[in-house]
Amino acid sequence: MVDDWYAITYSRGALHALLRGDYSSAPIDFPGRYRPAYSAVWNYAQWHLLGNPSLTTAAAWGFVRVLLFLLAVWLLAAWLIERQSADGRSLVWLAPLALAITPAIAVDLARHSPAEPMMVGGLIFGLALIGAGVRTLLAGPGVSKRGVAMIAVGYVVYLFGVYSKETSLGLVVFAPFFLKWLGPAIRAHIRRSRASRYVVGTSAVLLLAPLLQLGLHLVLSASSGRGHYPAAHSSVARSLVAAGIWPLVGAPGRLGTALWLFGAPAAIGVAAVALRRGYRDGWLLVGILATGFAMSALALARGDTPSRYYIPWLVAVAAVAIQGLARLPGRFQIIVAVLVVGIGVSGTRSALADWTRTEQSGSAAVEMAKGVLHAGCPLYLANFDVERRVAIPRLLSFGQAWQVRKCTGPSLQSYVLSWQNRPLPTDFAARCRSGWHQVAVHDRVAALTCLSLVGGSFPDQDAASRTPAVPVVRLRLPTRLVDPDRLF
Repeated sequence: MVDDWYAITYSRGALHALLRGDYSSAPIDFPGRYRPAYSAVWNYAQWHLLGNPSLTTAAAWGFVRVLLFLLAVWLLAAWLIERQSADGRSLVWLAPLALAITPAIAVDLARHSPAEPMMVGGLIFGLALIGAGVRTLLAGPGVSKRGVAMIAVGYVVYLFGVYSKETSLGLVVFAPFFLKWLGPAIRAHIRRSRASRYVVGTSAVLLLAPLLQLGLHLVLSASSGRGHYPAAHSSVARSLVAAGIWPLVGAPGRLGTALWLFGAPAAIGVAAVALRRGYRDGWLLVGILATGFAMSALALARGDTPSRYYIPWLVAVAAVAIQGLARLPGRFQIIVAVLVVGIGVSGTRSALADWTRTEQSGSAAVEMAKGVLHAGCPLYLANFDVERRVAIPRLLSFGQAWQVRKCTGPSLQSYVLSWQNRPLPTDFAARCRSGWHQVAVHDRVAALTCLSLVGGSFPDQDAASRTPAVPVVRLRLPTRLVDPDRLF
């Protein structure tokens, strides 16, 4: 009921708009957002490509997403360790595992919707393939078909990562560090031949072009008052703390673990030591951390701190910290690995259980709402957060209708669903002259009925989406695709 309703409802139109070439102007995304790889390509594949929306099919796509993301983290950590020595290869698994067992991140990976894993995975795999292809072309005489194929495939994957979420713009931060690290080697290749200069120059242009286009789009959106988080209202102080402080101290409250309270400073220390001692990879490590920090900060600057916003930063921290861990003696590596697993996994099971219970409550609300609407009875939603009440009428096809006696004639009988079985708002409760009667409670969602509900006019879930403080809304089925600009 969080994000999935949007993917199911709008992805078909988003794909059609992308194929027509008018994605930016089509009413299929929220104001200022530009994420066609996520909104159009991925969401359509997950929910519509293989037929009507299916939870089983979506779960299969979700498994692929998680697997590729964890493999991307492993690949980044393995590349950094192999540049140092082969002794630390046995530790590479610890980087993706540390993310997977972080309680809040485990929930993000279990959900279908977050775009950050696709963004990070696409960028890492895409850049790895492009880098390997460029090396192949520069290594030998003539044009290597294998090198060209690797660059072509890698570039498509890279574009998918860039256009999965706007925060991929943070990748531009990596460019100066990368050039500082690889500068001598690049200059040597450029001097070698005209073909080498062409390969390096063309690769640079191809990599920067989508980032510049994305940045231009965001600047134009922001200048017209349509930032990529248009509903976010945060003070400067809150934004600075959320974007600049919490990542550095591991955000233990938001992530549900103290693991990154130690991991983030450790990774920063590893990069600082490498730079101070003049290690060749020092600038590379600093660049990876700076890039992950920039990507997370672009999202966290809104002041709100969903755990998924930390994913780029945690990937960078894990990869760099493992590189430092590889320098420790073997017994210390074992001790640290055990501590990482112990600290990380301590709250993961309960976090997943809490998320599951919430999802079950959402399913119960959908089924109850479907039954009441099929019976022709007026239905109200009380105590629901703004996104869930917008989601319910758009997810009715997934629920089996709850059995409710039909409301016929001029009856004033109405129903209300109360999220988490909380008491009804006083003003709304007082409008029932016959008194509210509880019909059922399923998964902490209460259904109550009133035989004579009078007075008052309540907005529907869409009209009230811009005023989250409204405690009660009238549930109405959308008769057409609503422009997201009118929501929230």
